[in-house]
Amino acid sequence: MKKRIRPFIQNQWPLLLAFAVPFLIMSVIHAFKGVYPFGNETVLTIDLGQQYVDFLAYYRTTLLEDPSAFFYSFSKAIGGDMVGLWAYYLASPFNLIFLLLPQSQVALGVTVVTMLKYGLAGWSFAYLLKKEFGGDGFSLVAFSISYALMGYTIVNQFNIMWLDGIIFLPLIILGLERLIKQQKGGFYTVFLAICLISNYYIGYMVCFFLVLYFVFRCISIGFPHTSKRKDNVLSCIKTSLLFIWHSLLAGGLSAILLIPTLHSLMVGKASYIELDFKWETDYFFPEMVSKFFVGAFNFDQMPSGYPNLFIGSLALLCVCLYFFNRAFPLRERVAAFVLVTFFIFSMNVDAMNKIWHAMQYPNWYPYRFSFVVSFFLLLLAFRSFTHLKGVNPLATFLTMVIASGIGLYVYNGEFDFLTPIQVIITMLFTFLILLLLILKPQQYKWLGFVLFLVTSIEMTVNASISLSRLSYVDQDTFSVYQQSQQQVIDWIENQDDDLYRIEKTFVRTKNDSFQAGFNGITHFSSTFESAVPDLFGRLGNPVGGGFLTYSNGTLLTDALFGVKYYASERNDLYWKDNEDIPALIETATKPLEQNNFRYDTFQTAFSFPFRSSLNKDKYHFTLKQTKPDLKDYQKIAATNQVVIYENPYSLPFAFGSSSNIESVYLQKNRPIQTQEAVLSALAGSSNATTYFFPEEFSSTIYQNVLLSGSSFEPIIEKDDEETKSSVQFQFTPNTNDAYYLTVGSAIGDEDVNLYLNGEPYAFYDSSNETLIHNLANEDYGKTITFEIELLEDSISLEDIQLYRLDTSAFVHSIESLQTGGMEVDHHSQTNIEGIVTIQDNQDFLMTSIPFSEGWSVSVDGVPVQPEEVIDGLLGIRIQPGKHKVVFSYRTPYLFEGIIITFIAIVLLLIPSILKKINM
Repeated sequence: MKKRIRPFIQNQWPLLLAFAVPFLIMSVIHAFKGVYPFGNETVLTIDLGQQYVDFLAYYRTTLLEDPSAFFYSFSKAIGGDMVGLWAYYLASPFNLIFLLLPQSQVALGVTVVTMLKYGLAGWSFAYLLKKEFGGDGFSLVAFSISYALMGYTIVNQFNIMWLDGIIFLPLIILGLERLIKQQKGGFYTVFLAICLISNYYIGYMVCFFLVLYFVFRCISIGFPHTSKRKDNVLSCIKTSLLFIWHSLLAGGLSAILLIPTLHSLMVGKASYIELDFKWETDYFFPEMVSKFFVGAFNFDQMPSGYPNLFIGSLALLCVCLYFFNRAFPLRERVAAFVLVTFFIFSMNVDAMNKIWHAMQYPNWYPYRFSFVVSFFLLLLAFRSFTHLKGVNPLATFLTMVIASGIGLYVYNGEFDFLTPIQVIITMLFTFLILLLLILKPQQYKWLGFVLFLVTSIEMTVNASISLSRLSYVDQDTFSVYQQSQQQVIDWIENQDDDLYRIEKTFVRTKNDSFQAGFNGITHFSSTFESAVPDLFGRLGNPVGGGFLTYSNGTLLTDALFGVKYYASERNDLYWKDNEDIPALIETATKPLEQNNFRYDTFQTAFSFPFRSSLNKDKYHFTLKQTKPDLKDYQKIAATNQVVIYENPYSLPFAFGSSSNIESVYLQKNRPIQTQEAVLSALAGSSNATTYFFPEEFSSTIYQNVLLSGSSFEPIIEKDDEETKSSVQFQFTPNTNDAYYLTVGSAIGDEDVNLYLNGEPYAFYDSSNETLIHNLANEDYGKTITFEIELLEDSISLEDIQLYRLDTSAFVHSIESLQTGGMEVDHHSQTNIEGIVTIQDNQDFLMTSIPFSEGWSVSVDGVPVQPEEVIDGLLGIRIQPGKHKVVFSYRTPYLFEGIIITFIAIVLLLIPSILKKINM
């Protein structure tokens, strides 16, 4: 064994070091930062903490407990196809590591996988340099570290699924080099397919880059002077066809995931595509150089900023010297210059930036393709270094002058992510590397090691500074919330194994339902089907591109979408007078004691600071809504901080109704009228029933504001900037009905503070639709005051209107619909079976399942054609009587994708099979 290991290490130590050094550097940095298990920090931040970690919990649950959730899940809003979500977030082969860890350690799994990807990025680049460009020794390791720890990788480590592209790109390029030189494309095909499967979004950018790189390499390699022009043309055509063929073959291999994902995109994110191109620049071109300085990053660079291009001083100097190195043909250097120029324009011109991002401008994280630019620069830099015979005095002088000039420009510029010390540190590294390059012709044995050491230090400094500028979720905060939420959900599911939805007044992320494995409504992902947020936006909830927050539901929408249980913070606002508090759930606290958590630590599960906390004497929640409606629900259980309510009006997932619903269409900015039209149509009234009645405010008090605009869209603005400016709306309910206020989309949490009876009113903004706020319920004779405090100079009060829900009419209609409710016999994520008894006045089976061509329905064993109603939900025509109904889901175009992948595998293997037969 020792005889085998020793030669292996002697031959492969640069590759081993290329993996180990980035892995260890980042591990040590995170250990010093106190990242769990070395402290109480995690790597969870931004979307990794607010989105991806929940999907990773779902990933583990799906593979180990519920494989049907791979195709469809009711944890994705009110239901949605999951193959597209897997393709974007979860298809990385490295995610299998999460199966080795318990659910409670998902945050630790994220850390392990992230560190592993740093190491593998270094290894893959080193493997390319060694196999194709003669790399060896410490210089190979130095450039590999620069690649693994380049600025793009560091500042996007929380976009963990993007890192796979950085790992696979060098291997794909290695395969492309073999295709061009040896006419062998198998290696290229396989790794391009793996990259596309791992993350199609980054894979798209890689494919775009491959076309450019292929042209560059064909130009740079050239042909022998003795060959004929005709032969050269034929050879070029043959190579190009081979490149196209194997690229298509890679697409075919990944079709099993890409074909259904493409369909998912067409009904989701791709539906927002607009083919308008703006040929404007985002910033002054020279400002781009600021990103070559150490630590050139802060939080403000994420929503909008410059491309992340830091690659270290060694690589940067070598790539500059490449263009003057006559060891490379002039045509190659010209081609490289043209390509770099193209990259520069791509990272500034709007239209080109949009093309790189699959025809959509990125929402946060600008210039996401800059990793391919860094890769190309590093590859040129390494090749330049291997052919560098020193730096002559003139080149040294010019380099120092130019570097100093750039340093002064950045030092005096307005770059809030750079401090003077960062500029000075960068200049010191630059001049030190320049000195070492001057000494390269001397061939000192220690030179490679020193370059490796200096580069390692520089990349470590950059990583440390960059990562220190973000805030992270604490391990205690995350794990205790995770366990506490899970215990609440487990308690509900132990009491009721039927099919229903659960919602909460508080939230850690919009994907809590994935973390705890329950059917909710709130959701956020880049693969969200657009019809669902459109539907909920019309019903008065905050929605946007890829997200839905169910924070403004009414008694009606809670019932319609089967929200049978609600979890809320303990809040007197939601309790009737003299109402008892339910006993504590014993099972909610025992697991904490068994896991050596202190009982008072359980309280911190809901201790996230938020400006709309309702009681300063209690632990703070991250609240997303204020919901007096809960007074109409029955409190059934509680923990020390959470109360669980059961909704008696909840409708099943499928229920008998009138076919009048087929003629109802959603109205923009009229959520109350839309809700009323939906329930009236479902109930089948011969005349439209009025459920919501407009009410007048008893008084409106303006404090330090000026009123302008029209009666339809009044505008209020501050009169005195130094004095509080607000508007108070007062009314006294003359019934115990629920009261709702519609508010236009112009009012957001950066514009106003809201108060209900003097207490902060929790709300979620970010919407393009008119929202509904619940102000009162069971408050007969009490004066209700709703206050809007201005934070901005002026706001619009459009669509301000108070409504009362006629509870008796609402309950009458809901009870009528409940009689035709489906009794579920069996349910999974892709199959629902049950019995419905359709009443004589009903002729339609309505569901709260999103319409999709993937759903098929049978009634009494006979297939029926589902139809789309109210712009997004599924329903079928049905006759009165008792029926057996089965809903089944099959991912659209999955079968076609499987066939294409099978054909691609056969085509890929045919040459090898024929070769063996001929032998």
